[in-house]
Amino acid sequence: MRAALAGREIPLPGAEIGSVSFDPALSLTATTLTIAAVVLLVTLCVQVYSLWYLRDDPRRRSFQSTVTLFGAAMLLLVLSGDLVLSLVGWEVMGWCSYLLVGHDSGRAAARRAAHKAYLVTRAADIALVSGVALLVAGAGTTSLSGITEHWQSTGARLLGAPLVTWALLMVVVGVLGKAAQLPFSDWLPDAMEGPTPASALIHAATMVAAGTVLLAQLAPLLASATGARVLLGVSVSATMVLGALLAALQADVKRLLAWSTVSQVAIMLSPFALVGAGPQDHGAVGAGLAHMYGHALFKALLFLTLGWLATTAGGTAATRLTGTARRHPVALVSWALGLTALAGVPVLVGGVSKEHVVAVALASTRDAGRSGEPAWLPVLVLGALLLTVVLTAAYSARALVVLAVGRRGEVARTRAVMPPAIVAVLVVLAAGTTLGAIAIWLGAFDPAGHASLLLLLLVTVLVLLGGAVGAWACLDRDPVGDGTGRAARLAAAGLHADRVYVAGVVAPVLALARLVRFVDDAVIGTYVRGAGWLVAGLGGAGEVAHRRSRPGSATLLVALALLLLLGATLVVLLTEPAASPGVLG
Repeated sequence: MRAALAGREIPLPGAEIGSVSFDPALSLTATTLTIAAVVLLVTLCVQVYSLWYLRDDPRRRSFQSTVTLFGAAMLLLVLSGDLVLSLVGWEVMGWCSYLLVGHDSGRAAARRAAHKAYLVTRAADIALVSGVALLVAGAGTTSLSGITEHWQSTGARLLGAPLVTWALLMVVVGVLGKAAQLPFSDWLPDAMEGPTPASALIHAATMVAAGTVLLAQLAPLLASATGARVLLGVSVSATMVLGALLAALQADVKRLLAWSTVSQVAIMLSPFALVGAGPQDHGAVGAGLAHMYGHALFKALLFLTLGWLATTAGGTAATRLTGTARRHPVALVSWALGLTALAGVPVLVGGVSKEHVVAVALASTRDAGRSGEPAWLPVLVLGALLLTVVLTAAYSARALVVLAVGRRGEVARTRAVMPPAIVAVLVVLAAGTTLGAIAIWLGAFDPAGHASLLLLLLVTVLVLLGGAVGAWACLDRDPVGDGTGRAARLAAAGLHADRVYVAGVVAPVLALARLVRFVDDAVIGTYVRGAGWLVAGLGGAGEVAHRRSRPGSATLLVALALLLLLGATLVVLLTEPAASPGVLG
C-alpha cells in the first residue's frame, strides 16, 4: 500500500515536548517529488501570470508574496514525513486562501466570500486538529511512520469502536471541509470572487487537493478504519455527481470550472474510500495521487486561459464569452486541451489518471463484502464515477462549443494581442496536460490497478457519449442561456446551501448565544445587581442618618459600637478552653 510513498526520509532537528517526541522529517519519493514539481510549476506560472493580470493593482506585491507562501505551505505538506509539519502546512494554506480570496477587499462580495471560506474550513479543521492530536498523543511521536506503527499494533477502543477509527473520522471531516465536499461544498464556488490567478492556485495545485496528500500519508491507518472510509465514500460519491450536475447548469463559465473542481476533487478522493490492506489495495493511493497530479495541470491551464479571455470580453458570463476563443489560436488550443483532459479523453493526463481511479473502483467491487467490509461501498463509488464521467464530458463539450464554436455574444469584435509571457505560461501548461501522462505510465505513482483494454474502451465510450450530448445541445444555442431559467438560477445559488447553513448551524448557534445572554442577564446578573442595590441602599441610609444626626447622637453611636466590640471580645476569651500544660511547656 505504501509503495507510492515509500522512499527516503531526511530527518530534521527535533525535540521532546512533554511525553511526545517531535521528530520532523522530509519524505523524498518519486511520488512526492513529482507532485512537488507540479506545485512549483503551477505556482511559477501563476506568479508570471499575475505580473500581467494585476499590473495595475497597487497590492500586487502583497498578492504575490501570499502566493509564494501558499505554494511553500503546500510543498511542506507534500514533502512532510511528520504529521505536525503536515498540519502546519495545512493551516498556513487556510490563512493564505483567506487573503487571496479577499484580495479585492473593497468589494463586499469578495469580503463575504473570504469570510465564508475561512469560517467553513476552520469549522472543519476543529475536527482535523482533534484527530491529529489524538493520533500524536496516543503514539507519543509526531513521525508518520511512528504513528502508523503504534496505531496498527494497539487495540484501544472507545464506545465499542477502535480509537484510531474515531481519530480518522475526525481527520476525514477536516479533509471534506478543505476539499469542499458535502456538506461543506458551497464555499468553493463563492471563492471565485478572488482574482483568477488565486482561483487557479487554490483549485489546481494547493488547498482543495491537499486532503488527497494527507489521506495518502495516513492510508495504512485508513485501511483499518471502516467507519471513516464509509463516511468518505458516501460524501465523495454524492459530491462528484452533484458537482458535475451544477457545473452543467452554470451560466457563468468561471463558476462552471469551480463546480467542476468540486466534482474532480471528489474523484481523486474516492480511491481512499476503497483503500484496503495488502492485496486489496489495488493501487488506490497511487490512483488518487495520480489524478491530483493530472488535475493540477489541466485545471491551471483552464483557469488561466479563461482569465485572459474574460479580460478581453469584460466578464465571465457565457453570454459575453460566446465565440471568443476561436479568434485567439493560443487560447483556443489551450481551452480545447484543458477541456478534453477534464472530460477524460484517453492519452491526455486527465484521461489516464481517471481511468486508474475507475480501475481501482472496479477491482474493489470484486472484493466487496470480504473481511467485514461493506459490500455496497465499492458499488456506490463505481456507479458515481461512471455517471460523473458522462456528466463531465457533457459540460466540458458545452464549454468548448460555447467559447470556441458559438456565435459572437455581447463583446466587441476586437482582436486582443496576448502578451508573450501569457503565451509562454499557457504553452507550458498545455504541454504538461498533453505529455503529463508519461509520468503516470513510468510508474511515478505506482498504481497497481492498471486500466484494462475493456475498461479503457468503456470510459472512452462514456466520454464520447457525454461529449456528443453536450455538443448537440449547444449547436443551435446554449441551453443554459443567460442563466435566467429556474434551474440555472438554482444552480447559480448552489441549491441555496446558504439557507441550510443558516437553518442548521447559524440559527442554533445564535439561539444558544441568546439563551446564554438571557441566563447571564436575568439570573446571574440579578444577584450581582441585587448586591449592588443592597450596598447602595445601605450607603444611602447611612448618608441620610449621618446628615440628620447630632454630635451627641454620633458620640452615642460610637460608644455603643465600642461596647459591642468589647463584649464580643470578652465572650471569646471566656469561652476559649484553657491551654494544656504540655503546650506551654
